[in-house]
Amino acid sequence: MTTRPGMKAWITVQFFIAITLIAAHSQAEIISFQQGVNGYERAQDTGIRWAYTTNFGDTANYDNPHAGDPGEYEMWSTGAGRSSILEVGQFYLRTLGSVDSNRRSIEAGPSYRYSRMYIRFRDVFGTGAGQIAPDAQIASATLKLFNTEDLGTVGSAGGAAENDPTCCDPITGGSLANPQAQPKLNAGNIAIYPSLIPIAYGFDDGTASKGKVTAKEKRRGKEFWARGKNAHSQTPNDPIAQGFKYGPADWDDPDINPGEEEIDSRHPGAIEIFQDASEGFKEFDVSGLMDFITGSGVFITALSPEGELPTLDINYGNAYRSSEFGDVYDRDGNLISGASAADIATRPMLVIELGRSAIPGDANSDGIVDVADLGVVGANFGSVNAAASDGDFNGDGQVDVADLGIVGANWTAATTGNSATLVPEPGSAVVLILGLAYLGRRCCKHDQHRAQS
Repeated sequence: MTTRPGMKAWITVQFFIAITLIAAHSQAEIISFQQGVNGYERAQDTGIRWAYTTNFGDTANYDNPHAGDPGEYEMWSTGAGRSSILEVGQFYLRTLGSVDSNRRSIEAGPSYRYSRMYIRFRDVFGTGAGQIAPDAQIASATLKLFNTEDLGTVGSAGGAAENDPTCCDPITGGSLANPQAQPKLNAGNIAIYPSLIPIAYGFDDGTASKGKVTAKEKRRGKEFWARGKNAHSQTPNDPIAQGFKYGPADWDDPDINPGEEEIDSRHPGAIEIFQDASEGFKEFDVSGLMDFITGSGVFITALSPEGELPTLDINYGNAYRSSEFGDVYDRDGNLISGASAADIATRPMLVIELGRSAIPGDANSDGIVDVADLGVVGANFGSVNAAASDGDFNGDGQVDVADLGIVGANWTAATTGNSATLVPEPGSAVVLILGLAYLGRRCCKHDQHRAQS
């Protein structure tokens, strides 16, 4: 193929541009929010947890009507104390079930626990140090949660955990073996839905009071979900249904009235994604939930396989290190010892990538005006009905010398991410290149005209 002289000139210009300027690789500006890092202390997360004894009241010689017992501890409540681990999923609790307050039986079991989580990052947007400008363009947002071992039966129930063996067989009065789940890593389908209502966060033990959420006594009330305590009566002795009937009401819950919705699983930003059992950060694209995760929060649950219940060996969900991970408090909420840097690094993290700024002359919207934008102008020089992405920066529909001037006037000493990269000033190499590019393009057009004559 024969290359015309004008085309040679244009290729020369392009080559000259490439070897004369080394433009920095453009990285989007990324800002992370994590409790205890760079002065950020505005993350909040909390758990909702309840237990369920199947076949409640059954013994070897008595078949209870099977209403079940969903209120063993921490039912319809928020604020898992100053907990370092927040479970999300369906977990096996113990082999035995409750006959009454003092007796257990194999026939009444097994018992399960169901755990959910809320999380939010406050004060992300604003004009203060470390905040994102309210009008900033958000390219993406990622929630990172560190998966770790679940609490196991003893860790989750605390003082309410029973021994193995435990007392007492309802027939003989003797002790019974009571295998309990040990801490383990878990996998499951994790769902993140927007919270449509603000909830109460807190960490105090003891009886609930205004402005506080309790730990041991949470079931005395803090959040009274729309469908209420009678949810268990609608699904008697159904441990699978129990995994979904308690906690906040979804948009399509038949047991609530219009306007009582507390979460929205159909929201276009809602997430349902499988997460494996490996330890480490699990990532969730929450770009479509920004108004919620920085506002009232998001609700995180786990979806068990249809018809499946957890066993001693298999649970369905994940367990995440909380925004309090590594801190140790007394019962009054006073800090006894702070977390190590390694502990803090595994707390929940909200990572936000800012969108590219609309700078005049920035044809490819990467936040800087550089040789790449000059290439766009050169490739489209002389075009009509053009847009800014084609190099028409003054809005006249044409890519011409006026647009070249805008590129030169806004040539960037770019700051991207955490690094600054300086490029030549418009008065020197850029002006030269602009002129060569313009002349090269004119030569090409002149040769094309001659060839057609």
